[in-house]
Amino acid sequence: MFDVNADITFIKKQKSRPYYDSSAITGMVPKLYFKTENKKVLIRDIRKLKNYSLDKNGFEFYKKDFEFNSDDVLNDYVNYKNQLKEFLKEIIDFKYIEIFDITKRSNRKTGAYNFDGPRQPAERAHVDYTETSGPKRAKQILKNKILEFKKRRIIQLNLWRPISRVVLSSPLAVADASTIKNNDLIATDQIFPNRVGEIYHLAYNSAQDWYWVSEMRSNELLIFKGWDNNNSEKVSRFTPHTSFNLESQDLDAFPRESVEARIYLIL
Repeated sequence: MFDVNADITFIKKQKSRPYYDSSAITGMVPKLYFKTENKKVLIRDIRKLKNYSLDKNGFEFYKKDFEFNSDDVLNDYVNYKNQLKEFLKEIIDFKYIEIFDITKRSNRKTGAYNFDGPRQPAERAHVDYTETSGPKRAKQILKNKILEFKKRRIIQLNLWRPISRVVLSSPLAVADASTIKNNDLIATDQIFPNRVGEIYHLAYNSAQDWYWVSEMRSNELLIFKGWDNNNSEKVSRFTPHTSFNLESQDLDAFPRESVEARIYLIL
């Protein structure tokens, strides 16, 4: 168990609205139309953390064995999705679940294969959804379930875990959502071939707390929020996250392979 000091990439605040071409357009590395800055931050080890929760801090850490077969992509990852549903039912009392995206990532030069193109780790502090795009995407994904459960709480989650045996390069860091100020979440247009999405990039603030899981294993996982329609001040709603580089990491000897699932839960 150990803490690290490492660079995290943040957006620089600007007067004009930031936007970028997604990897679905560029084929690999997104093209940014805004400036970023690297800041050295203390990233504490979650293994030493106590008394934290999804609602309070925006993330939770678990150990769980899953069977993951990359060939399952041809079957829309049905087997993997069923395992995820069973696991989440053990820890969250939901009424309905929709796992709408499975994405593999690798820090190899070629990235990881996905039907919509190769993916490398995202190297900027960001949140996948915003106050606007969270409910908009929920309506697109959940469709008639929105009306059926219209008075229910809806949460968008990301379930992230390694596929490689152990993560020794490009690990994932998550921010304690309770330490994030609203004006440091910068709405950014995400340009796709057929639509425009919106995410938050995070501007640096010294009050932010960051965490990671040292030497994370394939039987370990992080769950963190992308959006929550509960707007209580006591509930964390947006959890910034990013990959970062370890000192003297060797990408050739220890490439990072990971898989993430994007999920909507109706509670």
